[in-house]
Amino acid sequence: MSERSVLRIVRDVHGRLGERADEDVLLCLETLLEARRSWLAVPDPTLWKTGDAHRLLIELAATRLTNAFGMDEHAPAALRTLFDFLDATDRFHPASKRAATLRKELAKAAAKFPAAMADESQWRLAKRLYTAMRADGVDIADDVKVAAWTKAFNTSPAARRRAVLGALLDHTPELATAKFAARDGQVAAVRRGTEFPAEFLDDLEPPVAQPPITLSPAAELADQARASAVISRLVACGRWAAEGKKVTRQGFPSPSDTAGLADALGFEPGPGARDPRDHVPLIRAWRLALDVEALQLHRTQVVAGPGLAAIERLLSGDAGTEETLRTWHEIADVAITGPAALDLRDAETRELSEFSRPWGPRALGELYRAEEPADLEDLVDELVALYEDPDIDDLTFELVGAATRAGLLAASEAGVVEVTIPADAELPATTGALLGEPAWAVIPVQGTTVALTPLGRYFVRENLMAEGTDAPLLEPTS
Repeated sequence: MSERSVLRIVRDVHGRLGERADEDVLLCLETLLEARRSWLAVPDPTLWKTGDAHRLLIELAATRLTNAFGMDEHAPAALRTLFDFLDATDRFHPASKRAATLRKELAKAAAKFPAAMADESQWRLAKRLYTAMRADGVDIADDVKVAAWTKAFNTSPAARRRAVLGALLDHTPELATAKFAARDGQVAAVRRGTEFPAEFLDDLEPPVAQPPITLSPAAELADQARASAVISRLVACGRWAAEGKKVTRQGFPSPSDTAGLADALGFEPGPGARDPRDHVPLIRAWRLALDVEALQLHRTQVVAGPGLAAIERLLSGDAGTEETLRTWHEIADVAITGPAALDLRDAETRELSEFSRPWGPRALGELYRAEEPADLEDLVDELVALYEDPDIDDLTFELVGAATRAGLLAASEAGVVEVTIPADAELPATTGALLGEPAWAVIPVQGTTVALTPLGRYFVRENLMAEGTDAPLLEPTS
């Protein structure tokens, strides 16, 4: 499934084109942008620099993507459509090259693209297998049919393997006897007798039994959602930018506007904060506001985003109960799993971001099944025991603890959990204050407990049901 940023930009392009939109071009655009995010580690579809069009079309699409949706014909047109949209709406990221330069580079790459797309000597493993599937009439969006084709291919004779794998066998002869698995456009090849990576295996573990719970009335939950700190902060972000605030080439407000944003949010970053990156709560709020479209970044300024109106309706009480809970849930989900990273091209940043995402939701799942508030450090120990190897090293243990606390901090701001620190707890004088975060969210504080709120029980149950997990309710007592 494509990332939110990809789906939104394709939605916006479609909305601007209206009836003039070509469905295959839009599908190619979504495929290209998702491939760029996954393989080139560029998650922002509005950020385009020198050489990006060539890298995407010639180095990535031609070697990795099949001809689904007429990719060989429509890929250059898809990028032209995107560039035209970003230019016309002033939506290019501030760090992007000039539109005229990008169009010239795209024209050069487009001229080479058909030949590159057809050059089988450059095809990677996944493209070879998925192209063969499509030639055999397999719907590559159907996981069951893809798995059946791959299973049959694993027992195919040498001539069939040569026909599909081609020049890859000359460079990697062990592929002649390897077994393959395919999923979500990716392919794994392993020696026979060796297990496939976990992401290519079906989850055969039985689902964890969930206890029956009671839920507060929906109107009460909606009131709690309105009262959550995350909602008021997002509205404050959008209103701060309502008239438009200039941004730097890096896409951040000036020092004076950063101070204004901090003031609007009730933060005190100190005089040394040049932009939101210099204050942890501020950059978290900034990233979340961009991700849920309370803010929208343009070439030279940041403005209130199209998502602000719905959040304002929620906060004011103009939204109905169902709309309030739906909007709040979408925001809380993004906040707890972590907003989209601003840049993933640094490998360490990308790995840390992906490592950190699941720990907050995992903690909430354990709290859902707990009968009483959990000691925070015991909860971290439990998560490590459930999800990590027994011989986990100290650094990984510390990273799990940090990621869990970060997820729970976002959950507390969304009204999902309540964190209690003992009155006599010994709090370090500077550790949390230096980062602008509560001490418990930065380091272990002995005796700290955490529990789901009524709104939190609703949140976790909604996610469980979305996954297809049975989450029973107790009948209310009279």
